[in-house]
Amino acid sequence: MKVSNPSFSRILIVATSAALLAACGSSDGDGGGQAQTGFLKVGITDAPVDMAAAVVVKFTGVELKPQGGPAFSIDFPTPKSLDLIQLQGEDRALLLDGEEILAGEYEWMRLKVEADPNVAGDSYLQLEQSGAECEMRIPSGDQTGLKLIHGFTIGAGTTTDFTIDFDLRKSIVAPPGQTTIVDTCENQAYLLKPVLRIVDNLQVGTITGDVDSNLIAAQCVPPNQDPYPGNVYLFGPIPAGANVTPDDYDGDGDALTSAMVDPNTFRYTIGFVPAGNYRVAYTCDLEKTDVDADAEFVPVEGIAVTVTPNTTQEVDF
Repeated sequence: MKVSNPSFSRILIVATSAALLAACGSSDGDGGGQAQTGFLKVGITDAPVDMAAAVVVKFTGVELKPQGGPAFSIDFPTPKSLDLIQLQGEDRALLLDGEEILAGEYEWMRLKVEADPNVAGDSYLQLEQSGAECEMRIPSGDQTGLKLIHGFTIGAGTTTDFTIDFDLRKSIVAPPGQTTIVDTCENQAYLLKPVLRIVDNLQVGTITGDVDSNLIAAQCVPPNQDPYPGNVYLFGPIPAGANVTPDDYDGDGDALTSAMVDPNTFRYTIGFVPAGNYRVAYTCDLEKTDVDADAEFVPVEGIAVTVTPNTTQEVDF
C-alpha cells in the first residue's frame, strides 16, 4: 500500500475536558513497584450529510500525550480506511479496541490520517448523484482550530471508552473558489474541516423513533419524485429552566448532531448522546448541506426529551 509523503500527512487533534472524559479507577495493592496500566477504546461515528454516498477517511494511528511525559504513537499495522457515512446512529468503528497503556493523566489525543490531494484514494468523498470520487484534504490543526489542549484520565485496571462523532454536515467544505457543494469534483479537492464531539460511552444514551410518512410527503416530496425522508436534529444539552428553540446551522444555537430518516422504515436513531435535557425536531432540508435560516422545524419548538445513560428514548413525529 502506498503511503503519502509525511509532509502531506494531516493530523486531527482531538481532546476534551477531564470532567467529560475521566474514567478513573485504581487497583488493589501497590502493584509491586510496577507501573499500572489501563485500557483504551476509541471509536468513530458520524452525523450524516445528504450529498455524499461515501466519505472515506484513512486513519494511520493514534498519538497520545501523557502529562509530564513525551507523546507516543500507536500506529496501525495497516491503515484503516473508514467510510463515515456507514457509521450512523448507534454504529461505530473502533480505532483502538482495548489498547493497554499506562494509567494516569493525559493532555491530548491525536487521530493521525492521510489526506494528500495528490495521492489518489487515501481520503476521498464520493458524490451521491454522479458517483464521482473527489479527493479530500484536511487542513492542519492550526487552520481548523482543533488544537484543543485539555486532559483526560486513564484509570488503572479499567477500560476507558470514548466515541468521536464526525458531524459531516458541518465539516465538509466545497473546494476553494466554490461557494456551494456541487455534484462534480472540478479537479479540486474537497475540504474536511472536522467538527467533532467526544463522549464517554459510560455516560450516553440513545434517541430513536418514527416519522409519519404523511409528514414526510407533506414536507419533502416534490411532484413526480421519490420521497426524500429528511432529518431529525438534536438541540442541547439544555440547562434546567432554559428555553431553546430549534435553529439553523448559523453559529448560534446550532444543533448538537443530527440523524437521517431511513427512506424505507421512516425511522431515525441518534446514538452516543450525553446524559441531559434536549429537544429534537424534524425538517426536510432538500439535500442541502446545511439548514438555512428559513428551515421549517416540526414542531417549531421541538419535542423535549431527557437522556439518561444506557437507555433508549422513543420520540415520534
